[in-house]
Amino acid sequence: MSQDNELRRLEQFVEKLLARFSELRAEKANLLQELRERELKIDDLRNNLSSRDLERSEISQRVSKIVEQIEEWESGLVEEVTVAPESEADDDAAVVVEDEDPLVQKIVEEYKGEEEVRVQQNLFSIGNTHR
Repeated sequence: MSQDNELRRLEQFVEKLLARFSELRAEKANLLQELRERELKIDDLRNNLSSRDLERSEISQRVSKIVEQIEEWESGLVEEVTVAPESEADDDAAVVVEDEDPLVQKIVEEYKGEEEVRVQQNLFSIGNTHR
């Protein structure tokens, strides 16, 4: 009988060992599947990152070109700004802009006209406050 008990113990041990082996194989298969999924995700993220880097580089180049165009435009403008002496106006400064560009001249003329209207409105409002 002692041999019979020993054999049963051995059978139980082998059954547990085989069950544990099957569990480990299943766990290994799950881990391998998870590893494949993560590798695919990493590849996707790398591709996404490289496309974003390209996009950022293109945007940076375009912004640089715009800044260069603005700098060229600014250097192309020939403006001479002078401030009138204080005797011509109390605290206001008269600005004279000499430029061959008709658009700049038009803007300066419109500004001067708006400035005159503003001064006239201020004079009328001063007269109305003393009534």
